[in-house]
Amino acid sequence: MQSEIILPNFSLYHRYCSQPSPVIHEDAEDLPAKWTELQWQALWYAGAFGTAFQSTNGSTVEIVQFGFWNRESGPDFVHAVIRIGGVETQEGDIELDMHVADWERHGHSQNHSFDRVILHLFLHRAGPDHFTRTADNRNVTQVHLQKELDHLPQRFQTTIAHPGRCCAPLRTVSSEKIDSLIETAAGIRLDRKAQQFRRSALVHGIDEALFQAIAIALGYKLNKVPFLLLAQRAKLRTLRDLEPAAEAILFGLAGFLENRHQDNTAADTREYWGSLWQHWWRFRSQFANLKLPTDIWRFGMTRPANHPHRRLGALARIASCWKEFRLLPPNFDRVCRWFEELSHAFWDQHYTLDSVTTTRPVRLIGEPRINEILANVIYPALLSADRSHWVAYKKLRAQLGNKRLAIVGRRLFGDPDRARDHAQFLYQQQGLLQIFEDFCLADTTDCARCQFPQMVAEMAGNDGAPG
Repeated sequence: MQSEIILPNFSLYHRYCSQPSPVIHEDAEDLPAKWTELQWQALWYAGAFGTAFQSTNGSTVEIVQFGFWNRESGPDFVHAVIRIGGVETQEGDIELDMHVADWERHGHSQNHSFDRVILHLFLHRAGPDHFTRTADNRNVTQVHLQKELDHLPQRFQTTIAHPGRCCAPLRTVSSEKIDSLIETAAGIRLDRKAQQFRRSALVHGIDEALFQAIAIALGYKLNKVPFLLLAQRAKLRTLRDLEPAAEAILFGLAGFLENRHQDNTAADTREYWGSLWQHWWRFRSQFANLKLPTDIWRFGMTRPANHPHRRLGALARIASCWKEFRLLPPNFDRVCRWFEELSHAFWDQHYTLDSVTTTRPVRLIGEPRINEILANVIYPALLSADRSHWVAYKKLRAQLGNKRLAIVGRRLFGDPDRARDHAQFLYQQQGLLQIFEDFCLADTTDCARCQFPQMVAEMAGNDGAPG
């Protein structure tokens, strides 16, 4: 990273950075009926069952690191570490089900989101044996939780992460010094993204690299890969050459135009779908081998405004206005306004291809998503050529947080109020996420050998007396 954005903690951060990049009665009446699966997960995460178990095949299982509680789709706990037989250490995810058969009932064995599961916990077992296997037929260690209910707390608090060992040294450091460290991490994060953009631009050209990066940002967290594949397969150049069929090609490649029944939908919806199909049928055979499989899309756990249909409509609109976008000056307020003013005759009034017309217009791309595009696309692209934009980047206010930021705040500070104090600006959020990735996710010892607390102590010592 060039000197314009190298901060005092830069060398210190890199030196410490660790990233190169039990018995329950089986009878149902013995289990508190009012407890949900979510509450059992909370008990597990609070350590109420302990940390040492015997698997269904007789081997010992030790929990080295509980990981982080995943409140979204996928396994219940992610980035955990276990030790099998006192020797073999495994890093991955943990799933807790009420019944051992739920693994198959819920379709986990065919869901690639569960491919990293290393431990399957369950409360009930009845009938024939059930084996836990992933989509690639890997056997997963099972533990039947059998701790006596008398030993379990009747009241407990839920938390998405345990406070880390770094909470104590961070309490002795002033807010100014913590912010300096966070800014350094944000600079490192942005530099890595700028390097990634340069590599993509060398392979695909600047325009295609930008288009792919915007597609990823619009894909939100659950559909980044499908949106990237769409941008790579459709290609910006092709979409611009085949305008006005570009939007239909994107929706056709996504598989959103197949097998749809429009008989009972509103007239404006039928008209829009019909206009897409009118173009798509002409190119359908040409792009048939590039169409995405339907099971690649994730529609659950998203707000209506983040539905893949709407996001794809926004991407199509951006492609149709690409020349205008590329002529924008490197003024971030102007770029932000351009995204805010994007409009689409259909998607300003609909959430999906099947939804009814909204009572009032919905902005095609909202402020949180615009901030994501600025943080992950625009600034890295600009900084790859000119580092002076760092000053403007620091002024961007943060929008909505997310679960990962909540986990970082709990892990580093243990105090949500103090965590919020250091997440007011976009660069602060990005810096906290980088610290989480470089230290929390890279550590497999449940903080025991994490270098971050020592780095904080050295930083405080180098800067003088703690604030």
